[in-house]
Amino acid sequence: MAEILTPDCPMCGHPPAMVFGGGTQAFCGNEDGCTLICWTPTKTLDENLMDASVVDFPTAEAGDG
Repeated sequence: MAEILTPDCPMCGHPPAMVFGGGTQAFCGNEDGCTLICWTPTKTLDENLMDASVVDFPTAEAGDG
C-alpha cells in the first residue's frame, strides 16, 4: 500500500468520514463546514489542492423530484 501523505481533509483538516480503495479515496467528515467532498490520501497536500474543484449537486427544487 502507498504511503498516506494527506490523512485529513486538505481543505478543513477534518478527519475522513470514510476511506475506500485501500486508502486511495477519502471523503470529508465535516458535513457542515467544508466544500471538499473527497481527496486522494496518497497524494501530497499541494497535489490534492491543485486537483480540487467544486461540485454543485442539484437541489430538490431544481430537479424533477
